[in-house]
Amino acid sequence: MDVSVVSTSQGRTAEHRLALLAVTALISTILLILIGSIVRVTGYGLGCPDWPLCYGQPIPPFLVGAWFEFTHRLVGLLASVQIVALGILAARRYPHVAWLRVPGILAIVLLAIQIPLGGIHVLLEIPPLTGLIHTAFALAIVGLIALMFAILHPSTVALRAEGSRLAQNRRFVTWVTVTTVLLYVLLLTGSLVTRTGASLVCPAFPWCGATGTEWHNLIWIQMLHRYTAFTVTFLILVTVIWIRRQTENPSWRRFAYVLLITLIAQFTLGVLNVLLRLPIWTRALHLTVGATLWVLVVILWASVWLGTRRDLLQVEQA
Repeated sequence: MDVSVVSTSQGRTAEHRLALLAVTALISTILLILIGSIVRVTGYGLGCPDWPLCYGQPIPPFLVGAWFEFTHRLVGLLASVQIVALGILAARRYPHVAWLRVPGILAIVLLAIQIPLGGIHVLLEIPPLTGLIHTAFALAIVGLIALMFAILHPSTVALRAEGSRLAQNRRFVTWVTVTTVLLYVLLLTGSLVTRTGASLVCPAFPWCGATGTEWHNLIWIQMLHRYTAFTVTFLILVTVIWIRRQTENPSWRRFAYVLLITLIAQFTLGVLNVLLRLPIWTRALHLTVGATLWVLVVILWASVWLGTRRDLLQVEQA
């Protein structure tokens, strides 16, 4: 067999494995966020009161809270291994593609900070500040993995190809970029609401409905989150309409529908959180669906912003 054929075949196998690793890393991080959200809303954040052991043991005792938290740590370990492997392999496979090398390395650096930060969060008995920073780092890592997925996975090639045409409209690029940034801010304000106890200071929707002034600061936190949510919802709705009007590409249209459905689900869960007085299932799903929406918007941004990058042709032609 010709050596060049073998080399090409091995190269394609490596690409497929790397693309698959990007998928599994993305799924693992979303699953980690779901389990972490369940741990938090069930009050099992201190199910293991020490770190890295649990009750001084490598395997926790048979306590519900301990195993909730221990499961969270195990999934975190699985996700961490995949993130590190993705970053290292992507840098080795595409050393000259900065949009793969830099996000991969940055994800590893953030992960190296995130892991001990999680331990500090537990040892300090889950204060709001470390919890907020922990969420910010987690979302940043998820966003970096989503960016790498948007470049590596074959399913996104059609999105980037059409994205290069849509990117000719600089207003659209700016619109998507602003949407991406504000969505990240929205998710952080949601974490701030939860960790400061501002979730139910406004018992009505869409107005606040609070009485008295003793909750003044918390009301501002809650309404900041709501106003940001309204803004992001408007931005994404306009983005979906923009896509529908500007392209007939089936991949983009399907993506727009998925984005719209996820947005509706997230907005509905946020409303139900207030109206149903924070049931566990809506609280756990709200952050998870929010993280999924974040992944979709990052992929959208990557498809538009990176659609005209010549260096990414190396990924498709390698």
